[in-house]
Amino acid sequence: MIASLGEAIIDFTPFERDGRLAGFELNPGGSPYNVALAAARLGYPTSFVGRVSTDLFGRILVERLEAEGVDTSLLLTGPEPTTLAFVAYEGGEARYSFRGENAADALLAPGAIATGDLRRFEAVHLGSISLLREPGASTILGLARALAGGMTLSFDPNVRPGLVADWHAYRALLGEIARLAGLVKVSEDDLELWGEEPAALAASGPGAVVVTRGAEGSRLYRPGLSLDVPALPARVVDTVGAGDAFTAGLLVSLGRRGALARPALAALAEEEWRAALIFASAVASLTCERRGASPPTASEVEQRLAVAGRD
Repeated sequence: MIASLGEAIIDFTPFERDGRLAGFELNPGGSPYNVALAAARLGYPTSFVGRVSTDLFGRILVERLEAEGVDTSLLLTGPEPTTLAFVAYEGGEARYSFRGENAADALLAPGAIATGDLRRFEAVHLGSISLLREPGASTILGLARALAGGMTLSFDPNVRPGLVADWHAYRALLGEIARLAGLVKVSEDDLELWGEEPAALAASGPGAVVVTRGAEGSRLYRPGLSLDVPALPARVVDTVGAGDAFTAGLLVSLGRRGALARPALAALAEEEWRAALIFASAVASLTCERRGASPPTASEVEQRLAVAGRD
């Protein structure tokens, strides 16, 4: 089983009528939340770990997880409001405006999640804007320190520059968690903002660094190996959640190969990596063809791979 730890929020995605903004569509989201939902929809046992509100939006978040078969036994609740994110599109790219002061998902306190409860998982995925708000950031860092070495940590910084108050401290935090992780998935935009060089990052701690490059595909960096994999074509409707879907697809594909444990991850052959990255690309491409971070099922992914001649 995979666990995904971090924020759970509500995205409000705009829709137009007669060329003008007519309103917003409500979609459950948050990067780690999306990863958990996508992995479960792919048929892999998955748990979401974090804290949500008891308000209307929080109930929607929990109901969506449970409807998709995500384990919520380590999900905490509180009376504070749900974080809201309003999405706008600039040049085809999603931009976010957050409303999350003193929100429930950010108030995950140290000790609220026992380290022992997380050791039963194959891998724990960490991210994203949870690392920008206290006490959640310190809680996640503490869990990463406690878990590192004994299991694989997966990490996606998913940088949101509009939320960063102290870039020096933030980059130091990202660097520490990345070097504790076994697998880092990061976009080219994230790397530019973070200031890391992927090959150097891969050599400094993580077993592997995967850089997503949109329509240009993805690139794997591992000591002794650099591998480029092209993206699968997509009829893009909405890019929200595509990176999270890619992460989920990668974790699921690695898990099905028995390669989530850190030694197995380090020993994985090039062709196995290629197949895992192609699978992740198919998951992301199908997600881009739907509105509101709606990931595909395993059968849909297999059909897309067959059509593309990548099965």
